[in-house]
Order: sequence, then C-alpha cells, then structure tokens
Amino acid sequence: MFDVFHKLTTSSLRQLSDSLRDGELASGITSHAIQQIAGASLTEELVKVLENLSCLGWSSSQLSDFVKFIADTREQASKPESVFDLVLSGPDVQGIPTRDTAAVMHSLIEQANEEVILVGYAVHNGKKLFERLAQRMEEQPKLNVWFCLNIQRQFRDTSLSSEIVRRFSTEFQEKHWPWSPKPQVFYDPRSLDDKGKTRTSLHAKCLIVDREQALITSANFTEAAQKRNIEAGVVVRYKPFVERITLYFDMMKQSIFKELVFPN
Repeated sequence: MFDVFHKLTTSSLRQLSDSLRDGELASGITSHAIQQIAGASLTEELVKVLENLSCLGWSSSQLSDFVKFIADTREQASKPESVFDLVLSGPDVQGIPTRDTAAVMHSLIEQANEEVILVGYAVHNGKKLFERLAQRMEEQPKLNVWFCLNIQRQFRDTSLSSEIVRRFSTEFQEKHWPWSPKPQVFYDPRSLDDKGKTRTSLHAKCLIVDREQALITSANFTEAAQKRNIEAGVVVRYKPFVERITLYFDMMKQSIFKELVFPN
C-alpha cells in the first residue's frame, strides 16, 4: 500500500508534506495538486493511497507528519556515518583514527537497556573486560545478558566432553565472571567432538545491544585483542541487519547450542 511513497524523491516527499499541512492538499486530495508534486505517472496511485488513508480517519496534518517521517528516515539512512562506524585498533597512522575495541564495547554496553548478546571465540582475563557489563546488570535488573562462547577440545585432549565443559565453567566463574548474577552462557557441543572431521569452532566475535546496534569485529575478548593488537571491526546501527544477526544466534541457541551449567 505504501510502496508509492518510496517511488517519490525526497524533495517530492517534502513538498507533499508541506501541501498536506497548509497548502492546496490541506483542504482535500485532488489529482491536479498531486500531479504537480509527483508527476503524471504516480498521480493515480498516490491519490488512491491518500484517499484510502483519509477514509480510515487520517487528517491532513497526520498525513503530512507521516510523509515527513518517511522523508526524514530516508535522509537519515542515507548518511553512512549514522549507520556504520569503522573501528580500527592498533598503532596510530597519520590521518586514520583508531580506537580501543574495548572502549567501543563499553560505550555500547552503557546504552543497553533490554539485552546484551556477546559472541566470542577466545576469552582471557575477562574480569577487566566484563566488569562494566556486570555493573550494568545490577543497574538494570531486567537486562537480559547472554553469551555464546567457544568451548574447544584441545589437540590430544582425550577427556570426556563433560569434563572439558566442567573445567570451562569453573574457569569462567573464577577468571572471567566472579560476580552475581551471571549471564546465560551457551556453547556449540560440536566443538567438543573427538574427531577432527566433525569438530567445529565458534569463531564469530560480536556484541549486540538491544537488537539495534552490533559491533562485529576480528578482536577476541582478550586484553591483547581489545587494546594492543591490530584489529578491524564495524559498529552497525541498521536495525534490519542487526535483527538478522540476532535471529541467527537466537535460532542457534534454540536448535544447536547447549546452555552452560555453573557449579554451585
């Protein structure tokens, strides 16, 4: 129904909004006024949509606000810097801004109100990296925090999978998250297969906040990767993109991953 608005230029949308608010269209929808704004090829379709909305009870001022919203959204989305933010960590290079990945991560955590999803391959000395997230959980009791982490069977480790998971759980509590409450932690049990041909690895690294912003990065959740290594990443604020990656890990959690059980 609303596809016709996407066929208009932003300038035409602005003109349409103005006319609906206090111009010729404020007193009624006419083909002549629409044609002057949208052109002959779109007149019939646009008149039909506007008349249908009017029949549903929309006033001309409400129609004006709606059209203006579409124009504003288009202009905002057309600015790459408002949707993507490059995160480069490493030695300073003249003319190229760099930032600690950890600083970007903490900045995103500060904005979290509903959910934080952290996906990582390697974690080392996580207490320094995760402390602010633990504090945020205390400040926002309803904040849903869950991790997807890699639990890897090391080369020549013939331990039972349950033993490897137990060791990881103990290490996570002692070295990475000694606070309460704890996040839910999920892992891919296929990474514990004792046959190399079937063994997998959760190698993704990302932080997703409120299903609206995501940091996707080459950096592991280690002090070296977050502060010293040469790493490249991007913060994405395009909600459909972020929802898609969130849904992927949601589905993995439901169908493949297992939840880590912490010892009492």
